[in-house]
Amino acid sequence: MIVPAKLMQRIAMATLAFAFSTAALAQSAPPAPAKPPEVPRAYIPGLEQFMGWIQTHHAKLWLAARERNWELAAYQLGELKEVMGDTQELIPNYKSLPIGEMIDAVITGPITDLEAATEARDLKKFIAGYDKLTENCNSCHSAASRGFIVIRRPTASAFSNQDFAPARK
Repeated sequence: MIVPAKLMQRIAMATLAFAFSTAALAQSAPPAPAKPPEVPRAYIPGLEQFMGWIQTHHAKLWLAARERNWELAAYQLGELKEVMGDTQELIPNYKSLPIGEMIDAVITGPITDLEAATEARDLKKFIAGYDKLTENCNSCHSAASRGFIVIRRPTASAFSNQDFAPARK
C-alpha cells in the first residue's frame, strides 16, 4: 500500500506536535513535593509501665536485702530512684493528678533512710525504711483513687532466674 505524500506529511506533523506538547508539559509541570523523611515517633511509656518497673525494682530491692546482698540492694535502690525520676520527668501529671509532686512526697524520706541502711548494711533499719516506702506507695495509690493497688513485701521471688544471694568470693 502506498501512502500519499500529503497523508505522510500530516502524520509527521501530528507526531511532532504530540512530541513537542508532551515535552512542554513535562517541563512546565511543577515538581511533585518532596515527601518529608520519616522520623520515628518517640515512644513514651504510660504510667502503668513505669509503675510496673517500679514494682519490679521494689521487689528486687527487698529480695536482695533479705539475702544481705547489699551491693545488689544498692543497685536496685539506684534503679528504683532512676525509674521514679523518669516517671516524674515524663509524666508529671496524670488525669489532673500531680504525679511528679506525689512521687517526690512519697519517696524523699524513705529513700534517704534506705540509702543509709544499705550503706551501713543494717537490716533492721532497712526493713523500717522499706516498710515506710511501701506504706507511702500505698498512700499515694489511695490519694490517686487507686487504693485497690496494694503493694507489700514479697513473700517469694517472682524471678526464678536470678540469685539474690551475695556472690561468693
